[in-house]
Amino acid sequence: MRLISLGLLAVPLVALLAYPLVAEQGYLTYVLVLILSYSIIALYYNMLLGYLGIPFLAPLVPYAVGGYTVGYLTLNGWNPFAGLLVGCIFAAGSGFAFSLLSMRLRGLYMALYSLVFTLFFQNLITRQDIRPLFDIFVGGIGQNNIPDITLGGFQWRLFDGVAYYYFALAMLVVSAIVLKKVLDSRFGIAFKGVRDAEVYAASLGIGIFRVKIVAFAVSSFFIGLAGGLLTLFYGAIGATILDTSNMLLFFSMVVLGGLGTFFGPVAGAFVMVPLNNYLTEYHAWRFLAQGLAVLLVVLIFPEGVVGRLQRFVRGRMMRSSTGSAGV
Repeated sequence: MRLISLGLLAVPLVALLAYPLVAEQGYLTYVLVLILSYSIIALYYNMLLGYLGIPFLAPLVPYAVGGYTVGYLTLNGWNPFAGLLVGCIFAAGSGFAFSLLSMRLRGLYMALYSLVFTLFFQNLITRQDIRPLFDIFVGGIGQNNIPDITLGGFQWRLFDGVAYYYFALAMLVVSAIVLKKVLDSRFGIAFKGVRDAEVYAASLGIGIFRVKIVAFAVSSFFIGLAGGLLTLFYGAIGATILDTSNMLLFFSMVVLGGLGTFFGPVAGAFVMVPLNNYLTEYHAWRFLAQGLAVLLVVLIFPEGVVGRLQRFVRGRMMRSSTGSAGV
């Protein structure tokens, strides 16, 4: 079974590696960079929503913190990679701060507080009357003309940004490996315990406070990575990244693919990101389409598309093994 799973993973990975060699670049490269970056967000947003069961509605905050930090540092002469690392650390710090302030909140109260946290941060970065904030975030205008990554005299945005494509693919693979290690560790077991029965998990000696802090910090680190990567790719970042439409997109990727499934959020990103881009010109209809997609999945496949597929495969294997035993 393990060999089959590895084989199924190898096929799309090889296809993604070979894409720039066999296909014409352009708009498709841009979309794929977006999908790969959003897949990182979906993986770690799912860690909070699916594996830990926290109704967190503020993934846009570490996303923006990572992006604005790398943009500000790169504009001030920092190496983009160093700026990206610092951006990830600052994003993890924002998740750590949020976890400390919200540790006693549950359910609806956590959802409302995280939403208020996002709105507060959005208001903060658009202020033009506070000089230190404006110098960093540049108000509603946002940071522009962020220098490109340059290695050996080669600028990464040239040739349709294929260098960013491979970098995003590498970061997705690294992020998935790290997440797998975390979920297979004692923290992964603790996540599920906190999600299913928090009081009982605490009675068994699981440190609820520590588990949640680690989850928020780790997830925010990698969400900030995606924000910083896309900021360097675009060469700009503005307050619009905190729009409700992005929050809906992140949420729909996780729900469509399957809460609590490992690769479900990635599958959700490969479906929802192109759909979102295609429907952008239709304005309000885009939100209606995303909402209907989530509604249909919740009604028909409450465990998500990948979750339903996994349940089907497990059922077939159990029936097959039962039939073999009967013979």
